[in-house]
Amino acid sequence: MRTAIAHDRIEISALIAAPQDRVWRLLTDMDHIRVWWGDHVKLDARPGGTLREIWSDGGREVVTAGIVKQFVPPRLLSMSWADHDWPGDTQVRFSLDPIPAGTQLLLIHSGWSVHPAERTPALVDAHAQGWASHLERLARLAQEPITGHPDA
Repeated sequence: MRTAIAHDRIEISALIAAPQDRVWRLLTDMDHIRVWWGDHVKLDARPGGTLREIWSDGGREVVTAGIVKQFVPPRLLSMSWADHDWPGDTQVRFSLDPIPAGTQLLLIHSGWSVHPAERTPALVDAHAQGWASHLERLARLAQEPITGHPDA
C-alpha cells in the first residue's frame, strides 16, 4: 500500500489480490462494509445514495455524511464527505482497475481547502491514517472466504 499526502489531497494506492468484481462487492455491499469499515457505517451505494457514519471523538459524537456522486460498477465510486461541523464537503473517490495480480484500488480524498489552513494538516493526517487502516482490512477480507453471503 502506498500513501501520498499533499495539502489538499490524500492518495492511497493498494494492490488487492482479488478480482475486480469481488473487490467492488466488498466496497459497496453493506454486509461486507460492516466487516472492513464497521457497523457504524451506512452506505447506500447507488447514484444519489447516502453515506452516514456515526463515531466518537473523545466522547463527542460525530456524524460524517455524504452523497454518492458517481457510481460506475465495477470501476468507480465517488461521494461527498463531511463531518456535521465542517464548513463544507470534501470528496472521496474509489477507482478499481483490473491487473494480472488482482485489482489496483486507488482512493483519493480531496477538497481539504474548505477548512481553515491551521486545521488542514491534522485533518488530512488523521484521515490518511484512517483510510489506510480501513483499506488494509478490505485487502485482508478480499483474501478470505466469506461465508453466508451469496455474492461472496
